[in-house]
Amino acid sequence: MFLILTAACAPMSCGNRAPSQQSEPEVFVARVDGEIDGRVAEYVGRVISDAEDANARAVAVTLDTPGGRLDSTQEMVEDISGAGEVPVITYVTPQGAQAASAGTFIVMGSDVAAMAPQTRLGAATPVDAFGQDIPGVMGEKVRNDAAALITGLAEAHGRNEAWAESAVREAAALDATDALERGVIEHIEPDLKAVLEAADGASVQPKGLTLRTAGAALVQKPPSFRERFGVPLYAIVVPLVLAALIGAGALFAIFRTRRWRVSTGREGMIGEIGTVRRTVSSPSGGMVFVHGELWRALPEDPGSPPLEPNADVEVVGFRRAFVVVRPTRQ
Repeated sequence: MFLILTAACAPMSCGNRAPSQQSEPEVFVARVDGEIDGRVAEYVGRVISDAEDANARAVAVTLDTPGGRLDSTQEMVEDISGAGEVPVITYVTPQGAQAASAGTFIVMGSDVAAMAPQTRLGAATPVDAFGQDIPGVMGEKVRNDAAALITGLAEAHGRNEAWAESAVREAAALDATDALERGVIEHIEPDLKAVLEAADGASVQPKGLTLRTAGAALVQKPPSFRERFGVPLYAIVVPLVLAALIGAGALFAIFRTRRWRVSTGREGMIGEIGTVRRTVSSPSGGMVFVHGELWRALPEDPGSPPLEPNADVEVVGFRRAFVVVRPTRQ
C-alpha cells in the first residue's frame, strides 16, 4: 500500500510551484514516449493548461513515438494551436528517437520544431488499426483529410508544405539533418537546454509570440495516475483499502460487483458501438469505424443480410485481423 501511494502521489508534487513562488522563468516539460492515444492527449493538454495558468515561458513536448490514433493527435494539435499565450516547442529526442506518423503532425503543428541529432520523422500515411492501408474510397477520403490537415499546419508555421503532403501521401521520411535543410524544422540541438537557447528571441507565427526561453528552468510535468493508467487513483486505492480492512477475498467480490471492464487492449473493445463505413458481409467483410479507428469487420452471423453503411453495430469479438460485429439491438 505504501509503495502504491508513494509512486502515485510523487508526480502530483513534482515541480508544481505556485507562480508567486517562482524565482526564475520556467518552461514546463511533457514527455511523450510510445504510442499516442487519448491518455497522452489528455496529459499534454493538461500540461499546456497548467503552463498558461502559471505564466510559464513555454511548454516543451519531447517526443519519441511511432505514431498513434489520428483523433487523439488532432486533439493535441488543437490544444497546441489554442494555447494563444504560451508557445509550444516540440523536440524529438533522444538520439535514435522518431516522431513518425502521428508524431509528424504534432511536430508540424508546434510553434518551434527541433530534433536531436540522428533522429527522424515522417511516414505519416494513415493506416487501419492493424497497420494496413485503408482501401478504396474510404482510404482516399482519409488520406485527403490527413493531407489537408498537415499542409495547413505547415503553412501556418512557415514550414515545407510540399514535404508535409508527401509525408502523408507517399510516406516520406527525413532524418534531422535533411529536415532542417528542407525547412521542416527550425533547430537541431543536442539537448533541450540548447533548444531553448537557440529559440530565444524568435517570433513565432501564427500566435505572434516572441520566445524568452534562454536560462529558463525546466519543470518536468509527469503524467498523473489517471493519465498514465487510464483510471483515477481512487479506483485502485479504495478497493485495496477495503480488501485490507475486511479480508483479502473481498477484493474479488468488489471487482465483480463493480463490473469493471478491461480498458486496454483489444478486449476492451468488446461491447463498443461503431458505425459501418463500407458494407459488412461474409466472407469478404467490410469496414467499420469504432473506438476512434477504422477496422476490418466480419458479421457475427455469416448468413445474415449485409450491414450497410451508416448502420450502428456492436463489437462482439475478434477473428484473425477482423473485428466481429452484429447490428445493435433496437
